[in-house]
Amino acid sequence: MARLFLIPTTLANNIDQAGTTQTSKIKHLQYFIVETAKIARAHLKQLGLDTPLQQLNISELNKHSQNIEELIKPLLDGHDVGLISDCGMPAIADPGSKIVRLVHKHQIQVCPLAGPSSLMMALMASGVNGQSFAFTGYLPIDNGERKKQIKRLEELVLKYGQSQIIIETPFRNNQLLQALVETLSPQICISISTNLMNENELVVSKSVSEWKKKLPDINKQEAVFVIGFNKNIKMVTHQTIL
Repeated sequence: MARLFLIPTTLANNIDQAGTTQTSKIKHLQYFIVETAKIARAHLKQLGLDTPLQQLNISELNKHSQNIEELIKPLLDGHDVGLISDCGMPAIADPGSKIVRLVHKHQIQVCPLAGPSSLMMALMASGVNGQSFAFTGYLPIDNGERKKQIKRLEELVLKYGQSQIIIETPFRNNQLLQALVETLSPQICISISTNLMNENELVVSKSVSEWKKKLPDINKQEAVFVIGFNKNIKMVTHQTIL
């Protein structure tokens, strides 16, 4: 029976390590569905596959209209297939989720492999509640709608203690942070994780009142935002050089 393997990739800009340690399970793969072929080939070089890179069958899953039934044809023909995102975990805030939904309809086995997740790493390092949390994803671009959503998230933090994980397009990071500090109550904690698994990785957690004193410039950086509540936290700074 054919299987779809969900293969994590490194978060680092310089691809010099595989995203998963479970490479023995996927060495036999010859078919791949990827987000970007050029980036995927750089990842695939690290996996030590049995088949030479030039002989692999690599199909791109783009964000535009596309017949995704064609992409899973190797699975329907009985071949195992690997699904790879450009960065991190496939199918999490990623177009690969469309492939996973489709193969479930065909009753094809899905095999998720362990690897780095920027969302979980950011939550781990935030200092806020890691027992109850939600991944909110992208907030509305419209400033008014965005602030309404932020207030709804704050209610979940204060009423239920549920931490909220947010991401944004890198060139809108500063606008999001500005909206967060303008909208959230002073005691709410905002944790910002930037460039995880890179040499300039930085995680900083502060209350809104602390952030208002000085906002960092995180424009065009890979960032994950976590908002939560911890009455004991005033400021926590964590920095790791890999």
